[in-house]
Amino acid sequence: MNRFASMGCEVVVEGATAEELARIQALFAERDAVFSRFRTESELNAVNAGRGARFVSPLFARMVEAALRAREQTGGVVDPTLGEAIEAAGYDRDFAALEPSDEPAGAAPAAGHIELYGRVLVLGRGVQLDLNGVVKAVAVDDALRLLSGPGFVSAGGDLATRGEVDVALPRGGAVRVVSGGLATSGRTKRRWTRGEVEQHHLIDPSTGRPSASPWEEVTVCGATCLAADVAAKAAFLLGEEGPSWLDERRLPGRFVAQGRTHENASWRAGVSARVPACT
Repeated sequence: MNRFASMGCEVVVEGATAEELARIQALFAERDAVFSRFRTESELNAVNAGRGARFVSPLFARMVEAALRAREQTGGVVDPTLGEAIEAAGYDRDFAALEPSDEPAGAAPAAGHIELYGRVLVLGRGVQLDLNGVVKAVAVDDALRLLSGPGFVSAGGDLATRGEVDVALPRGGAVRVVSGGLATSGRTKRRWTRGEVEQHHLIDPSTGRPSASPWEEVTVCGATCLAADVAAKAAFLLGEEGPSWLDERRLPGRFVAQGRTHENASWRAGVSARVPACT
């Protein structure tokens, strides 16, 4: 098993040859260089600093397409145009460098306008992109495809696997993932204070402020890491409607609130049938 740091988290790879591991490390380094909000030379920052229509790289266009699909599939709940809102909440530097501040959170614009025509990107006036809702999960899925045999790739706990792996869950327990992806989204790790008010990185697109969801963590199984990650974010942001929203899509979900766990019907069905919840 190999480990390295990228995108502000630990990446774990199992089943890679030395050559495959080098390619996976290069893949993560490329994605971080292109999409980091905290690297002045990133393409994301160049796009956000521009005005009107702009021509973007093929990789950037691919991630915007994934983000727009996520927005459509979640009814606008997972939105890529909240870059300014997350900075207004105080997440304006690498998370490791964040410190409590007496200054209150700033004004928070809600979701904005975005269009993509091939590689021509059009952003509404003042819109700042944050593609973190898809970039890391797609990197995990892409990295798994670089393995020639069984194995898994995990980044910050979001996982894609080819072959069985047992994964620890928030607040205890584990699940066996046979294939596909597993992702956890929540507010317990990426949080900080502004003006003595706790903030976190999961922004409600209707208000432009950190979500008031009752959940602390949401874990979802999906066909890919991207599918699981988008669904976990949506289920978190939807609050009490999250479990039923996942059930409508036959996605197993496990929720944590006030230290207690709640599984939706799809997750419980997998457990009662004595088969892995994730396939």
